[in-house]
Amino acid sequence: MLNPANLETHRREINDRSPASTLPRDQTLILAQLVIDASRSFDRDPDTARELVFRASKLLEAEVARLTQDQQVGKLAPWQVRTATAFIDQNSDRNLQVRDVAAAVRLSPSYFSHAFKESFGQAAKSYIIERRIARAKTLMLSTTDGLAHIALACGFSDQAHFCRTFGGLVGQTPSRWRRSHQERPADLAA
Repeated sequence: MLNPANLETHRREINDRSPASTLPRDQTLILAQLVIDASRSFDRDPDTARELVFRASKLLEAEVARLTQDQQVGKLAPWQVRTATAFIDQNSDRNLQVRDVAAAVRLSPSYFSHAFKESFGQAAKSYIIERRIARAKTLMLSTTDGLAHIALACGFSDQAHFCRTFGGLVGQTPSRWRRSHQERPADLAA
């Protein structure tokens, strides 16, 4: 079993490593020994067990970070792409900020913005607006709600803000777009 006196030394070694650095060659043995020692310590020495589990989790976190790094430097890792897009779509009913999405993928807003643009080919804010407009289009075609209600449901401050943004992106007003895309009775008969 590991000596509790050595725990602080091991903790410093783990904390001094950056998450992307490689673990020692015998990382599997170290991790296995930590888990075994922790499981043996739970009943007689909970503090030592807790410390051993903490160390094991630090090793695992470092390895997960290393394994999930995208091979293309400057881009989001695949899990970050999935998390960011899901977070944006799940929160399309509010005025989502880039910093909110960056926090969801555990990056600084500055780094996230750069990596998002490298990964998606467009700025995060533009992507967020496009997703909100896509949701608005779906609501315009699937409900009879007024534009003011749809604007609020898609995170716009008011109908005027929604109309300006929609017009700038789509090239026509929301009401005109809605009329041109709704099914007409004559279209249904054909």
